[in-house]
Amino acid sequence: MRIRTKFAILLVAVLLTFVGFNLIAFSPAVDLLKLGKEAGNEIIANILAKEEPITRLSGSS
Repeated sequence: MRIRTKFAILLVAVLLTFVGFNLIAFSPAVDLLKLGKEAGNEIIANILAKEEPITRLSGSS
């Protein structure tokens, strides 16, 4: 199989994947994913803000 044929098959597969994802994942679902990611980042930031800072390295004085 020639390299151009392989590249064409890969390109068609990528395009079909993007089109298929856009048909499956409608806009409200994508918005929910974005909101979930933002909420997760906020939870992580809140937990890190509550942690006490490390003042010295363990094992050395």
